[in-house]
Amino acid sequence: MDRGRKKKKGGEEGAPAWMVTYGDMMTLLLCFFVMLVSMSSIQESKFRKAMGSLKGALGVMKFDSSIIEMESLPTPTRYQQEIERIRKEFEEFEEFAELAGLEDKVEISETDEGMLIRMANPLLYGSGSSSMKEEGKKVLSELFTILENIDAVIRVEGHTDDVPIHNEEFSSNWDLSSSRAVKVLTFLAENGIKGEDLMAVGCGQYKPLVSNDSEENRAKNRRVEIYVNYKDKLEKEKVRDMTGKGENNG
Repeated sequence: MDRGRKKKKGGEEGAPAWMVTYGDMMTLLLCFFVMLVSMSSIQESKFRKAMGSLKGALGVMKFDSSIIEMESLPTPTRYQQEIERIRKEFEEFEEFAELAGLEDKVEISETDEGMLIRMANPLLYGSGSSSMKEEGKKVLSELFTILENIDAVIRVEGHTDDVPIHNEEFSSNWDLSSSRAVKVLTFLAENGIKGEDLMAVGCGQYKPLVSNDSEENRAKNRRVEIYVNYKDKLEKEKVRDMTGKGENNG
């Protein structure tokens, strides 16, 4: 045996123990945040499981001390559910009009603010008159069953054709259209719609749907329009739901 040979040095020592623990912790944190990013929505059960896993791995976070109260999170679909409910109500009203043979006298359309119900003049009033017909009252009564369950601003507009009117009751188309709008508004108010949510507008002949160049077109321009504007109030309610909970708990 050659005693002159030098002994070979042993292998180099590995990484310090604390670095292994640190690396494990960083890996766990990376997995945790990747999981959060991949979640499309906050689900309470999954959130609790994730926080419980992190608590068990690190032993430093108490899940119960979180300031997030899952029960107080707003329901993201509440606004859309109410919109769909109102749409369905008006679809049923439209079906009622069709079954009553009034599809050519009642038109319903959705606007940026809510719904528009357009009623041709012969349905509600006789020529040159603001005395409401019984048939028109029945239609308004059916409409009222929808309006009483909607928090909305209701604007009633009266419209005429361009033929001048001057009789014992009305001196102009302004007077006639205003009186017709007020009669509809009064009917709704007497049946329970809050007065502060109602307004009447007389437009006379100045907002025609079509040109007043034939009797057929003049008949289209003689109408009452009811604007049910509920979307603005729903938007404000949605904001309150998202930001206002817990404000008065102190």
